[in-house]
Amino acid sequence: MKSDPQNSFQHNGFVKTILSRAVVTALAWTQLLALAVWWNVHVAYQQAHELAKTQAEMALAKDLAFRKWASKRGRIYMEHGPLVSPSPFLNHVPDRDLETTRGLRLTLKNPAMIMNEIIREAPEFHGVNTRITSRLYLNPLDAPDPWEQTALFIVEGTRENYHAATMIDGQPYLRMMQPMIMEESCLKCHAWTGIKVGELRGGTDVSIPLAPFYAAAGKQARGVALSHGAIWLLGLVSIGFLTRRTITVEVERSQQEAQLKEKNLELQDSRQYLLTIIDFLPDATLIIDSSGQVVGWNRELARLTGVAAEAMIGRGDLQYSLPFYGHRRPLLIDVAMNPVLDCDGRYEGFTRIGDIVHGECWVPCVGDRPAYLTSAASVLRNSKGEVIGAIECIRDNTEQMKAQKRIKLLAKIFNESGEAIVITDSENRIMETNKAFAQFTGYSREEALGKNPRVLKSGIEDKKFYENMWRSILETNYWQGEIWDKRKDGSLYPKWLTITAIRGEDNVITNYFATFSDITQRKEAEKRIEQLAHTDTLTSLPNRHTLVERLTQALEQARRGGHLLAVLFVDLDRFKMINDTLGHHVGDLLLMEVASRLKGSLRAEDVVARFGGDEFVVVQPTIRSQVEPAHLAEKILKTVAAPYFLDNNTVYTSPSIGISVFPNDGTTVAELFKNADAAMYHAKAAGRNTYQMFTKEMHTAAQQRLAIENSLRSAVAGDQFVLHYQPQVDAATGNLVGFEALVRWQSPESGLVYPDRFIPVAEETGMILEIGRHVFEKACRQAARWRAAGHPVVPIAVNLSARQLRQPDLPEMLSEIMKECGADPHMIELEVTESMTMERPVESVRILGALKAMGIGLAIDDFGTGYSSLSYLKLFPVDKLKIDRSFVKDIEVDPDDAAIASATIGMAHTLGKKVVAEGVETQAQLDFLVQHGCDIIQGYFFSKPLTEEDAEQYLAQRAESERG
Repeated sequence: MKSDPQNSFQHNGFVKTILSRAVVTALAWTQLLALAVWWNVHVAYQQAHELAKTQAEMALAKDLAFRKWASKRGRIYMEHGPLVSPSPFLNHVPDRDLETTRGLRLTLKNPAMIMNEIIREAPEFHGVNTRITSRLYLNPLDAPDPWEQTALFIVEGTRENYHAATMIDGQPYLRMMQPMIMEESCLKCHAWTGIKVGELRGGTDVSIPLAPFYAAAGKQARGVALSHGAIWLLGLVSIGFLTRRTITVEVERSQQEAQLKEKNLELQDSRQYLLTIIDFLPDATLIIDSSGQVVGWNRELARLTGVAAEAMIGRGDLQYSLPFYGHRRPLLIDVAMNPVLDCDGRYEGFTRIGDIVHGECWVPCVGDRPAYLTSAASVLRNSKGEVIGAIECIRDNTEQMKAQKRIKLLAKIFNESGEAIVITDSENRIMETNKAFAQFTGYSREEALGKNPRVLKSGIEDKKFYENMWRSILETNYWQGEIWDKRKDGSLYPKWLTITAIRGEDNVITNYFATFSDITQRKEAEKRIEQLAHTDTLTSLPNRHTLVERLTQALEQARRGGHLLAVLFVDLDRFKMINDTLGHHVGDLLLMEVASRLKGSLRAEDVVARFGGDEFVVVQPTIRSQVEPAHLAEKILKTVAAPYFLDNNTVYTSPSIGISVFPNDGTTVAELFKNADAAMYHAKAAGRNTYQMFTKEMHTAAQQRLAIENSLRSAVAGDQFVLHYQPQVDAATGNLVGFEALVRWQSPESGLVYPDRFIPVAEETGMILEIGRHVFEKACRQAARWRAAGHPVVPIAVNLSARQLRQPDLPEMLSEIMKECGADPHMIELEVTESMTMERPVESVRILGALKAMGIGLAIDDFGTGYSSLSYLKLFPVDKLKIDRSFVKDIEVDPDDAAIASATIGMAHTLGKKVVAEGVETQAQLDFLVQHGCDIIQGYFFSKPLTEEDAEQYLAQRAESERG
């Protein structure tokens, strides 16, 4: 029997009406009781504020009463004591301090301040705090706080009490400010400030803690809440009882009618329940009944299609469609309803299992957005198995599909990357590797997981390397560089490694991400390129480019060291005939064998290079005389002239050798090459298989050198050396600050000989040690004589030679000489060159340190012309750096010289050292050096080197001018 839906709706409407009225009544009852509770609580807290306000007014009244009481009775004095001292703010009051006949010392106290002190010393007095404050305070303790500043501003306008609730140290207080208006009695203490009767001086602030009042109000509020809660609960029970009774009566009245309608109501409730659940499903859901009408269209489907449920509910068969499918048929829901209906190939992965069908497809969604949808549909059956409808659920998996594709792509990139990739956890345990990692290291992914990457450590890099690497990772989250690793089989290889630290939201490292590549081939290529750039490919000897570089360096060292250097041009005789007759292959073999024999003929420090064709060049960077290259040439003649057994051929050749010697035959690479080449052609012209020194003039020079050596021995024995003194002046003031002692040879035959002519010979023969001792002794005696004569004491700088610096007992020897001459170590400076110190840097540091400890000043001479190490420079205990005259000469026109000079000055000052500029001859040079902070100037601009007599006269004149 079919139920009457109309009667069921009427019954439900009645019940809903009763329930609605009951709910409205309950809500009204609740609001009424809540309003009553709120009002009672509000009144309680209002009363609390009023009580606190009354207490504040009483406190102010008591304070004012006390002050008036004290004013009417004259002054209040207190006895001096630890807690009572004269007030600096009553200094203007006569008789502020009194002494009684019994000897008691009394001081005047302001009544208002007495109340402030009482409150400060008894803060536990109910928490009430009263104090006087003013924006024109005298005592810093009376300075107003922010609230008091606001209150004072208000009472100045109203002249009435002002109060407000505020927080002090996290606790609620009622604060009241009472204006303080000057009365006649107040002028006893305040007249000196210029204030008049009736003017507002400040105010009295009282702070009343509200916590006790709030506690009482809260207690009262809880009582009200409990009592009204009981009334509210009783009312709700009554409303519920009456509602239930009314419904029960209605149910009993319509019991027979309800029984008839029960079946349809249950079905309708079930359908509504199901539709409500479906409406909140995360998947877009469509339901049709057995006739094809839409009975369910949830909110997700409305969002996905852009079609509201109201537009679709009740429509059937051909009237409904899903816009993103692009046409009416077929839908999975149709396929589910019709087992024989074809899906027309529009779904990927289409399956049917019983009543359920499943498929996936790309569709244009709302706004033509492409969407990847996963759909499932099923028929709906009743308890009898009859089809009563169908349901389809559609899920938008577009983002998931894109994410899966991205993950697959990233995984493929990760695994197929040409670089090895390693991911570790925060403890540096390997979590993941790729194929390239296994290829480079030999460790499979399974073998590597859980291990620390240090299993790859080669042991080549030291502890400092890894400390710097991890410091960079922890500070910058990044490190990149070259490192050597060890494969599983123990072989070593270089790699380029990049490590990145991954941090979480809390900035704590969660992982390390590393990539690396095997750079073995790159390193080999770089090595090969380096070899090609500097080495002859046939003979493996240095090529012409490298030869020029090395010879240039050797020349610089020879200039600084003052020694000779030899260049030997070696040309193979009849090589062209051998090449043409036996072929280029044999010619190449001959060149390779000659190169090997030449290398075997040389000292370790000598250089042999292939200059081109059949020409070789030998460089002897250090020789004592021209005899040495001649001996080497004779050795090469014998070695190269021996027979060669090449490719079943016995080959003979001989060399022609030309020799040039620095500095006699040239001072540049080009000059030495040209002169050696010319000498080589003279050797060929002389019949080949011989050597030839550059020119006859070299023989003359050698004779002259021998003559100098013989004369020097007489000069040392006859004390023929004199000192000239070149002044050194302060760059800023022009005052004399020292002399440099320059040695001259007073030769009976040649007259005055400058050091560039005899010092190299002296260095070579060893006579420089005796000459240096004579020079140092003369300088010490001169310094002692000038001091004894009363001249200003300025240091005398003496140059040390390389041989002197190599003497292990140098400090002791110089100390003995200074004692014998009566010279103070502070009167002497020693100058050494960069090259001298770097020959044996560790020993130089020791010797210079000993000299410095004696009190001798130290300077590095010719700074910038050598190859000093800055790391040692900071260790050398020198006081001054001397800029070589070669940089000063063109300092105003050559940007490079200017840059070197200014950089030297800046670096010296940074290291705490002074700078001396040598060879200053013009005003422009002086101006530049002064502008860039040079400390001391030396050169012809101020004075040429002076004889002993001229120097003493110069010293006296400068002293007189400086005093005047």
